[in-house]
Amino acid sequence: MGSLGSVSDIVAMLWRRRWIIGTTILAGTAFSYHIAMSQPRSYAASAVLQIETPSSLSEGPRGSVGIPASYWLQLVQARLMVRDNILSLIDKFDLFADSPQMSEALKVEILRRSFRIEPVTGGQNFGSGQWPGVLRVTATMSTGELAADMANEMARSVLELNASTQTERARETLEFYGREEARIARQIDLVEDEMAAFRNDNLDILPTALDNRPSELSTIDNELNEISGDLLEARSRYDDLTAKGNLSTVERRDADRQEDRIELLSTRQQQLQERITEILASGRRSVNAEAQLEAYQRRLGQLREQQAEMSGRRAAAETAQRLNAEQEGEQFILLEAAVKPDYPLSSGRKKIMVFGLAGSMALALGLALLLELLKPVLRSAGQVERGAGLRPVVTIPKIPEPRKD
Repeated sequence: MGSLGSVSDIVAMLWRRRWIIGTTILAGTAFSYHIAMSQPRSYAASAVLQIETPSSLSEGPRGSVGIPASYWLQLVQARLMVRDNILSLIDKFDLFADSPQMSEALKVEILRRSFRIEPVTGGQNFGSGQWPGVLRVTATMSTGELAADMANEMARSVLELNASTQTERARETLEFYGREEARIARQIDLVEDEMAAFRNDNLDILPTALDNRPSELSTIDNELNEISGDLLEARSRYDDLTAKGNLSTVERRDADRQEDRIELLSTRQQQLQERITEILASGRRSVNAEAQLEAYQRRLGQLREQQAEMSGRRAAAETAQRLNAEQEGEQFILLEAAVKPDYPLSSGRKKIMVFGLAGSMALALGLALLLELLKPVLRSAGQVERGAGLRPVVTIPKIPEPRKD
């Protein structure tokens, strides 16, 4: 680079290489223009829909949120962008007719990228549970008329999908509550059968209105008191008679009667005590049986409450289904149909031209510098002084050749 030590040297180099620089810039500019003009133009058209929170989608089973708005939007996009739906659009509008060799998968992918379904939230964040209010469906196509037709067709599909989704949701909700009500009814029948079988198996220990165990215990207690007194009297009489030693015939008979009486009273006393034991054990079993019956009653009460709740919700679901049938499509309204755009979208042609021109100029300068490096010639006194360290005494200027007449 010793030959380019000053601005004048650079200017001289540019003048010497003007032909290669100019040719390179012209060729690069022409190539950039060809590339820019070969870029296809695209047109975008949008249809606007007004949406309200659909009643059949706002509430699910047991009062929970049925379909959040963000999930609903994803559901709409997923259903509209399925392969079969995209292929039907391609056949209906005869798309890609000039590219028969293109595969179906590539056609579907290209058309999917041409659609956008997005909420219009007016600068506010679109939460998962917040319904956007306005939905925009945009189609980007090669012609303005095709873009408008495709946007309107997709908007119509959104309306039809919304109606079918609401109908399906209402039907599923009604079927769910119907199944729940039938399931709870079967559980009630099962519990009632179990309770009836339990009553039959424990009829002897269950407390009833005719239960006389308390009075029987009172009667037995009184009888035991009487038997205790009689036993005390009989034993005292028997002990007095046997204490005499030699007994007369009358006294012997009296002693035998007292002995028999004592044996009879003792037997009766033992029977009554065993009966008391049986009554007390029966009372304990009755308490357990009564607790089990109360558990059955509580379970039945809970099931009947659930049955009443399911009946109410099923009736509400039937009402919602009828409302959806009568008000079908009112939650989604086409506010603005897509129209043919007047101007195409920016295809980047200006950027291609600017970057192409800049690249051509950089390439031209690079070529000029490369030629200078490949042939480093000292062409001025300053270059000789910088290169050799000697000041030239005389410089002979280049004398132009005379023109031939």
